[in-house]
Amino acid sequence: MNGLRTFAPTVLVAALGTTFGSALVIAPGIVAEALGAAGLDDLTPVKAILSVLGWLFLGIALYVGAIVTANTCATLIAGQTRTIALQRLIGATGATLRSRITRTGLLVGLVGGVIGTIAGTALSALFVAVLRSTGFLPDTSYTLVPWELVLPLVAVVLATWAAFAAGSRRVLTVTPLEALSSTVEPSHDDVRSGRARRAWSIVLMAVGTLLMLAGLVLSPASPVAVLPAALGGFVSFAGVAVGATVVMPPVLQLIGRLGSRDPVVLLAGRNAMRAPGRSSRATIGLVIGVTLLVTFAVALGIMQHVLETQLAAMGGDSMTPDMVQAQRDFFVQVNAVISVIVGFSAVIAAVGVVNALALGVLQRRRELGLLRVLGLTGAQVRRMIVTEAVQMVVAAVVTGLVLGTIYGWVGGQTMLGSLGTVVPPVLPLSTVGIVVAGALVLAVVATVAPVRRAMRVPPTEALAVD
Repeated sequence: MNGLRTFAPTVLVAALGTTFGSALVIAPGIVAEALGAAGLDDLTPVKAILSVLGWLFLGIALYVGAIVTANTCATLIAGQTRTIALQRLIGATGATLRSRITRTGLLVGLVGGVIGTIAGTALSALFVAVLRSTGFLPDTSYTLVPWELVLPLVAVVLATWAAFAAGSRRVLTVTPLEALSSTVEPSHDDVRSGRARRAWSIVLMAVGTLLMLAGLVLSPASPVAVLPAALGGFVSFAGVAVGATVVMPPVLQLIGRLGSRDPVVLLAGRNAMRAPGRSSRATIGLVIGVTLLVTFAVALGIMQHVLETQLAAMGGDSMTPDMVQAQRDFFVQVNAVISVIVGFSAVIAAVGVVNALALGVLQRRRELGLLRVLGLTGAQVRRMIVTEAVQMVVAAVVTGLVLGTIYGWVGGQTMLGSLGTVVPPVLPLSTVGIVVAGALVLAVVATVAPVRRAMRVPPTEALAVD
């Protein structure tokens, strides 16, 4: 339970986060040095602005990575409840087991951070070499190993350690008596009974909503109103993440009713509700990724719409179709760049989803064996698992689209509210298509390999698995 191999997906998450952070730390220096070589002076403000933006996106990636890591740790611990209970039975304390897991988290973060730092530096060097050879960057020396490179490494190590500490809290609640039980997930009622979690979730969502409303009210006076609105978005979404085991099950239940006349589909939907903790951990990472992508897409769509309206009113007949098309092309390019940057956080979230779904299948070999003994064919079991994954992914996508549209509209409206116009949300259909297609592919890919491994085990042998 405390080996690096067990937490290999978490090492990957830490490595991806540090790779992203290293590239964001190196990039401002490269841009400043390139502009300096081109003859531009006083580049300190440019580098400072790029650094602030880089740390903003790195903070988002760390936030996503921490949630994914905590969920992965909690999923592994939920699947090892009986083993932990046996260790408690022979004398181990919950605090001792938890400290062992958190030390592993520190090692996981360090290994992933070092790998990510090396990968980020190497990719930056390759990127600079390619751009210099094509003439896009001036032929001068660039700093590829700034002193700030240690900051993403330290941030990822601390975030991973903190995520392991948060995800391993379940160890403290495992009792020796649970060694005699085969239950690895609490029931829906048990999950909902966590009053502290529910209270924190409600408080965070309420405070975040009030901050966003304050930003909207103040937006006609100044664009600075975007700051409380942005803080409100982070706080309210933290409430959604904390209360995932309360927020996501109703959405999963609603999605599970679609096609429930088919017994396999009905069984898939009830499986998701039978283990709401596992389902919520598998979906919340994807909710974060979709929300991020949709938020920036909606905000940019609103900005494009308002700018085109204002320029058309100011320019009148002087705005030619070529000028309008040039503006649209500019926003398409900006949206593509931001989508790529934000998409890296979505990739980290996708890794968490794949890992959670795969672990969920592998930890249910006994259940799958029992279904096959009761008469379900291998094809029906495979279809049930894929359907369950698709239902969870659809629930996550729907939730992310709703939240992202709200956050994107609030962000765009608070930034441009001083212009005196109220703009409805603008959701690009291309973004929706990419998100839906990518999520469905993710659901299928995440379950193919673990289902194949589970189906190779004979039903009688699967029933003997503890």
